[in-house]
Amino acid sequence: MNVLVCDDDRQVVDSVIESLKHQIEETNTASKFYGFSQPSQVNLSLPYDIALLDIDMGEINGIDFARKLRAENGNIVIIFITNFIQYAPEGFEVQAFRYLLKADFSIKLPSYFDSAVQEVLRRKQLVTISINSEIIDVPVNDILYLESHRRTIIMHLLDENRQAYQFYGNITELSEKIEPLGFLRIQKSYLVNMHYIELFQYNRVQMRGGLCLTPSEKNYSELKQKYLQWRGKSRWTL
Repeated sequence: MNVLVCDDDRQVVDSVIESLKHQIEETNTASKFYGFSQPSQVNLSLPYDIALLDIDMGEINGIDFARKLRAENGNIVIIFITNFIQYAPEGFEVQAFRYLLKADFSIKLPSYFDSAVQEVLRRKQLVTISINSEIIDVPVNDILYLESHRRTIIMHLLDENRQAYQFYGNITELSEKIEPLGFLRIQKSYLVNMHYIELFQYNRVQMRGGLCLTPSEKNYSELKQKYLQWRGKSRWTL
């Protein structure tokens, strides 16, 4: 796992890396840390899994730098470490995973980083399907939702330009396997990736890109509760 730390205060960079190295040693996770005090020093082509970034770094705004990182790697997990809470809403624009005030650094960094590691592992999970005897591995993070028509399952991908996969299967058996990865069966025909839910209402579930699906009216309360419980564990609030 590759971890990037960038802050214009070199002492902060060294402190973060030292703390995280001790934490990583306890989990036996193979990791490499890259620390920089200027964004211009960072090699954007390296496959960083986690980035811990300051927002106010002088030569470039941390939000703008995060955009560049995400353009290179759509799966990177970003944590902002800063003194300036007023920038927090902008973190949503670059899909920041967490927002950590430097005043809370020593208290919250361990749990935030542990959550980030778990998110990296989740995003690296693969769903293996068989189409015409060909085995295909699909990253969980690429799946928007799955749709069932009798014994045929259609896997709709986040990238609209990529063709949806169709394969034979049982959506009940499939949901049992992938719900722990962040999926929710909102009705008998739809299994959605909760990471891409933008709005969950009684008569519609709006996914990223504006797509709207209809949830089960009978099980709405239970479904909404499951989604809110997942959201509480997976999203950050101010």
